[in-house]
Amino acid sequence: MADSDSTPGDGERDREPDIAMWGASGSGKTAFLAALSVALNKARDSGWRLIGENAVSRTELAKLRNTLLQARTFPAPTEALTHYSWLILGPAPAPRRRWWWPWATRTAKAPKVKLDFLDLRGDLFAEPESNIDKKTLVDSLVQSRGLIYMFDPDREARVGDAFKHLDAALHEVAGRMLTGDEYEDGKLPHYIAVCVTKFDDPKVLRTAMERGYTERDPRDDLRIPRVPEDRVRDFFRLLCRDAQDHNAEMIVDLIEAFFHADRIRYFVTSSVGVFIDEDHGRFDPDDFLNVIDNAGGGLTIRGAVRPLNVMEPVIWLGSMIRPGAMRSRRWDG
Repeated sequence: MADSDSTPGDGERDREPDIAMWGASGSGKTAFLAALSVALNKARDSGWRLIGENAVSRTELAKLRNTLLQARTFPAPTEALTHYSWLILGPAPAPRRRWWWPWATRTAKAPKVKLDFLDLRGDLFAEPESNIDKKTLVDSLVQSRGLIYMFDPDREARVGDAFKHLDAALHEVAGRMLTGDEYEDGKLPHYIAVCVTKFDDPKVLRTAMERGYTERDPRDDLRIPRVPEDRVRDFFRLLCRDAQDHNAEMIVDLIEAFFHADRIRYFVTSSVGVFIDEDHGRFDPDDFLNVIDNAGGGLTIRGAVRPLNVMEPVIWLGSMIRPGAMRSRRWDG
């Protein structure tokens, strides 16, 4: 990590950019990470896969995936600083012919995108006292060029602290990056994927359906409701207005005040997806709850794990911060 006095223009900034993530405690960060590998494996046509770059990351990736798929529950919330260093590898494009030697071909390089996730319990920014973990996470946000911000509508309806965490984090980062002359437009340089989590939660999904924010993709045999890309921002605003904390109404305005409009993209996500009865074969609006309480007081995943919009934010960020890696193939699968 860079020293706190370093600036984004120094040698540290010349390294490969990272994707960092943050959100309030319990917003689904760890579950999102667990579902990312599953989502890429399910998207077989895309040819993309996720691997750990080192032994620790490979071990953690296997643990996260097995917790979701084998134990059929969720990873424990992050309590200590956790660093994941992963690579998304894509299929090599077809060999290209040289114009000056048309009968010979050149082997094309498979696209590769590095993902460094620094995860920490989300309530850290709300603590007034300074500590080393908070500084490390701020360093990560400053040094990254791609951000994933997690907003949990369920937690916000119960606790209502998302604005406090986001506001504190953005002002910490802005204080480090915008006080000099490097970014004269007063905006942070990051691309940011704003993820509304837990779309499978009945309160969230029913709100989307009843308020007219969803549509069905005729190409989807399961007929699962989706929020179209051009309506996600408005749906996010609606959820913020319905939150317990009235300050949540300012979350969209806060994000758009700090980041360039063309570098913000909104997603509705679910790490496990909705329940689909095999006999019925498609989405049932009266029976789609995929997470149920178990006898031990925890949660159990009821049916198949079908992540929704989990790989898409990461893929979009990767294409933005490393556009050269994606010239040969689209990132949307």
